[in-house]
Amino acid sequence: MGALLDKPKTDKYNEHGDWNGLRYGLASMQGWRIEMEDAHCAVMGLPGQLKDWAFFAVFDGHAGERVSSHCADNLLETIIQTEQFARCANEEDVSIEEIKKGIRDGFLLLDDKMRTIPEMASGEDKSGSTAVCVLISPTHMYIANCGDSRSVLCRDGRVSFATQDHKPINPAEKERIQNAGGSVMIQRWAHISNIAIVNGVTILVMSLQFCFV
Repeated sequence: MGALLDKPKTDKYNEHGDWNGLRYGLASMQGWRIEMEDAHCAVMGLPGQLKDWAFFAVFDGHAGERVSSHCADNLLETIIQTEQFARCANEEDVSIEEIKKGIRDGFLLLDDKMRTIPEMASGEDKSGSTAVCVLISPTHMYIANCGDSRSVLCRDGRVSFATQDHKPINPAEKERIQNAGGSVMIQRWAHISNIAIVNGVTILVMSLQFCFV
């Protein structure tokens, strides 16, 4: 899981913004790790015809920061470069199912690309990361998670939805990890080919009217 410091680093990074009716805030702290292993991404106004869309993501890194940082820098770009999002950017009619496929394909394409990074291909870098993200269009929220980072939606102070963690204590998840050539250690986390983003991506679509008052 990475080396530990003698005492935690408690300096905090804070950020907030207000855009197109959306407000967000985030905070991060390194804690006991020898380096900051986690990363985030907050983008309001995507390129081209996706100017009314927003993207938020959190990446919980382990055994180093290489994968989480790479995901934060590249996941959004990889998603919007898919065929489905290219059509959406051209104002073509794209169904919800096609948008979901574009998000899933973006996750898998990023995974493939990371496998070619020399230090990962050689096994020198053994870091990995979970991922949880949301793409917000003018009418829907598309929520995707990989690993055990969780998204929780609240309405009127109550939880209305939470993503399902991909935990190896779940027999089906453990079997999927092992079938993909990975291994489960201490029943806590999975490490597959040095990269934690694998085929197990869950995507949920919700109407904004359902999620917000």
